[in-house]
Amino acid sequence: MEEVDEMKKIIKNIIKICIFISLASLPFITMTQLIGMSAFLDSFENPDCYVCMQDQENSLGIGTNNRDYIIIQRSSHPEFEVEDTDFVLYYDFNGELTCNRIDSISTINAIDRYEITDQLIYPQQIVGKVINVVDDIIWNSISITIWDTSINSLNLRALP
Repeated sequence: MEEVDEMKKIIKNIIKICIFISLASLPFITMTQLIGMSAFLDSFENPDCYVCMQDQENSLGIGTNNRDYIIIQRSSHPEFEVEDTDFVLYYDFNGELTCNRIDSISTINAIDRYEITDQLIYPQQIVGKVINVVDDIIWNSISITIWDTSINSLNLRALP
């Protein structure tokens, strides 16, 4: 009889551990759906190259709702590349942080130029590109907070 009770305890503990692991991994599963598996894994390799901003009043003008999250890959990323139709975050000629879609890319004398709504910007002005815009719902907020904490504070590769 004692063996049966011991076996029941072991099974209950195994079930508890499985439930804990499942619940602990849900925020990471959510983030892989929001930003994609390659960007998620890369965020642990290059934690300084990813940032999450909250657009408080749709100030960036990319069609977000108030307080939506914007996941950005910084231009300092080793494999940073801008393509047509990407949304980029850049400083305009007045020094204001702006976000717009790239209409076309041209190269003159080995210098890339990006056309955005009747103006040209240069690579030095670009802060990063938008990976995804995420709705401000409680589960996404929790997932983003856990992801951000993990890549910046709990990531052994990020430690000096």
